[in-house]
Amino acid sequence: MKIARNAIFYLGVCCMPVLLFTSTICWEVNALRLYEYGFDKYEISQATSIDRLQLKIIAQHLIDYFNLKINTAQIVVGEQGGEFNLFNERELVHLEDVRNLIQLDYWIQRGTLLLLIICLLVLFFGFNAGWRTVVKGLFWGSLVTVGLMSIIALWALFGFERFFLLFHLVSFSNEYWILDPAKDYLIRLFPEGFFYDAALLGFGAIILEALLIGVITFVALRVIGRGKIRGST
Repeated sequence: MKIARNAIFYLGVCCMPVLLFTSTICWEVNALRLYEYGFDKYEISQATSIDRLQLKIIAQHLIDYFNLKINTAQIVVGEQGGEFNLFNERELVHLEDVRNLIQLDYWIQRGTLLLLIICLLVLFFGFNAGWRTVVKGLFWGSLVTVGLMSIIALWALFGFERFFLLFHLVSFSNEYWILDPAKDYLIRLFPEGFFYDAALLGFGAIILEALLIGVITFVALRVIGRGKIRGST
């Protein structure tokens, strides 16, 4: 009985970093302002000769594509008489792979959230663990998240090229992600610096979220502890 209870407790703890990580990816994928920030910082309009309004349209188009609202990532840009399809076949294949990866992230996020809720409910109702055990699980989950994400963030900060390369090697089963900045618009729209900024922003957001949860649960544990002391006197 105790072994099962501990297993569920630690399973819930492990859900926390996964949930915050996948939720942050979801947020960044859908954050139009993040795309616009990257376009402005890296002067993408000058590098591609695509004006800011069309860049915004492209970003929203990709967001809709990643969320299965449209069937193709292809988009026509330019002015009348100079219009052209933005992406070539290689880029379209890679964008489809990216969409599949994002959809997988969504499913993992939902599944992890459901699993976390189930763990908390089983602890509270199935094992009569009480609020202290539930809150303690969230507290330890936040600590694990801060520690794990801090390590990965430091890796990304000081060795992003290798970090970025390993991510692609693990995430994609083909080499369509290897693009040529001289002719492929996808890598010109989103240079490596954009992903560096997005990675640091994401890890920073996760760490801050985990710290906030940690502070709240720590205070809650102190309040619960004081309530027990008063109840025993």
